[in-house]
Amino acid sequence: MLAFFRINDPFRIIGIFLLIILIRLPFFFGEMPLIVPELEWMLVGSSISFQKILYLDVWDDLAPLSAMVYALVDFAGGRSQWAYQLIAIVVVFFQSYLFNKLLISSKAFKENTYVPALTFTTLMSTFFDFFTLSPVLMSGIFQLFLINGIFNHLAVKAKDEQFLNIGLALGLSTLFYLPSLAYLPVSILSLGLFSSMTFKRYILMFFGFLFPIVLVGVFFFWHGGLLQFIDSYFFSWMATPFRELVSLKTMWFISISGLVLLVFSWIKIYTGSRYNNLQNNYMLIMILFLIGAFVMVFMSRERAPHQLMVFVAPMSFYIAHLFLLIKRKVLTEAIFLAFFAITLTINYGVLYKFVVPQALVQYEDLLVQPTPWDQIVQGKKLLIMGDEPDAYLHAYPATPYLNWNLSKAHLNHINSFNTMSLIYDNFINDMPEVILDQKQVVPQLFMQMPTISSKYTKQGNAYLLKSSVMSKVK
Repeated sequence: MLAFFRINDPFRIIGIFLLIILIRLPFFFGEMPLIVPELEWMLVGSSISFQKILYLDVWDDLAPLSAMVYALVDFAGGRSQWAYQLIAIVVVFFQSYLFNKLLISSKAFKENTYVPALTFTTLMSTFFDFFTLSPVLMSGIFQLFLINGIFNHLAVKAKDEQFLNIGLALGLSTLFYLPSLAYLPVSILSLGLFSSMTFKRYILMFFGFLFPIVLVGVFFFWHGGLLQFIDSYFFSWMATPFRELVSLKTMWFISISGLVLLVFSWIKIYTGSRYNNLQNNYMLIMILFLIGAFVMVFMSRERAPHQLMVFVAPMSFYIAHLFLLIKRKVLTEAIFLAFFAITLTINYGVLYKFVVPQALVQYEDLLVQPTPWDQIVQGKKLLIMGDEPDAYLHAYPATPYLNWNLSKAHLNHINSFNTMSLIYDNFINDMPEVILDQKQVVPQLFMQMPTISSKYTKQGNAYLLKSSVMSKVK
């Protein structure tokens, strides 16, 4: 397989596209589990598609441009997991093409080849939650544009306008996925250490970075939600408790094949290979991007396998070097096939519970689980007072209180007249048919709102709107 993609033929990119589809076929025709973050993205998208405004009518900390994409998907095809998977295929293919193209145009390797795209595609198959349309995946497009801009500047001494594009890539990436802010110091160091920078160029880069953020800010200012945008998106992550959807042991285990090859690639590159100064600078810049990826994972407020996608580009860069440096073609092919087979075996072995010891992987919290309330909330407007959103799978979110971490301070602060007035208005304007009280908040809340309380009947931890109960009886 490696020999086929080593040939510098533009039509080899078609092979990359077919390979992406073949890798995911077992996932499409087998079990397609829904992950908790994926459900949350769908909920935000469906709410916005009903003409609600993020951060004002939908309290969540999702990135604004990611939310816009999810809203467009929902508008076009409803709450469709298939749509997320199919769009993700297109995005991964485009990233593979872009990654390979920027490495060829910048002469980062000793030979022009499609091995980097092949390596990138393989690492993008590390775990089954890599297969969906996540904010990390969408921001990765602009990560590659950023790398392309930096490499292009080092290779051809780009004009000053190029730094505006670098800043735009940074800003757009941040608006898709907040931890992408880590690329800002990475870009400053990459340009400052390995090229001649001027104050004007830094100003252009910062202007490009701020421009899309300011435009989004103007949108929310126009709708009266600028402060909510700043607080919910830029500052809420500092107060958001860490959510562990998989164990740390699972994260290390699924990364093992890529990490082993990364170490061997460093050994091979720095112990016997000769590169020109430009190529050596590229390698050092990719070290900075690896460090930036670690910072991004640290900045994320949840632990999930798809967060590891930020490592794919820099790791693919080094691992592709390893495959091209080994002179014995049979050995190179054997190493790649082992890498490819181990990666897919871990992915599908974890998903379908074969080969991989289950003691090494703990990911039950990552998946949306059935709840005792699924039949009751089917097709109804639901409010969950808690941080377990699984029951939303069969329902529609009501009131702005979608994200519990953003809502709990508001809902627990019931001694303020202004707060209670706002809560009352939110209920009246979008009355939930079912309330699931996971945090035992509703009794105190209803004591302050007897008019709202009289409309509900209690059933375990659930509160059902009386009209909803009557329709169920009928």
